[in-house]
Amino acid sequence: MQEPVEQEAVAQPEPKKEPELPSFLAEPKRGDIILFVLLFAMGIFSLALIPLRAWLLTEPLAYTLLVGGYTSAVVSGANASIGNGHVLVYLLCSVIGAIKFMPVYWLMGRRWGMEFIDMSLQYMPRAHRLFQRSVESESSRTLALVVGLIPFGYLPGPVPGTIVNAVAGLLKIRFPVMIAINVLSILAVNGLMMWLGFNFGEQVLSVVEVVNRYLLWFTLALLGVVFFRAWRQAKRKA
Repeated sequence: MQEPVEQEAVAQPEPKKEPELPSFLAEPKRGDIILFVLLFAMGIFSLALIPLRAWLLTEPLAYTLLVGGYTSAVVSGANASIGNGHVLVYLLCSVIGAIKFMPVYWLMGRRWGMEFIDMSLQYMPRAHRLFQRSVESESSRTLALVVGLIPFGYLPGPVPGTIVNAVAGLLKIRFPVMIAINVLSILAVNGLMMWLGFNFGEQVLSVVEVVNRYLLWFTLALLGVVFFRAWRQAKRKA
């Protein structure tokens, strides 16, 4: 009688381990929920500004108050050069506009720690390694590095100002100190940008007119593409 042939066990691929959720997502407490609500509100606010970009280019005071970035500083400086507003008023408004979300990110870093940094920089490995090494060292040099990066967060470039402020909260740099450093950084960066806009006002405004002519339609088309892709993906999953 022929003995049954033992079949070799087929090696099953190990299931991929799902990344563990941060503790503030897995088991959120009251403070975490408040920060989630603030984060969601900031996202809605940013989305609401997208279709208003064309209008904001022609309303420098609202632009500086609502956005406060270096672009709004250039546009407001150009308007001030032709007598449409005062530079100091625009500069003060740009400080308010640029710093409005800073306390929330500082609180996130203070409360959520390195888990928030890991989650925020998961697709930016170089920046993640830089901030991780800085946090692990916990030296005076680390504090100086974080403080030194703050002005670059308000300039065009790869430095994420939101993460820098979150790291400052993680390192327990005092909130009044961070507010003062951020305000001085905004004054320096936006002051320089306003000076450029003031000195090249006519050229800047002529570019604004051209951009304003097409930006609204481009923005609406982009939003349409985003919503269409979201609807198509939802339909496929259903």
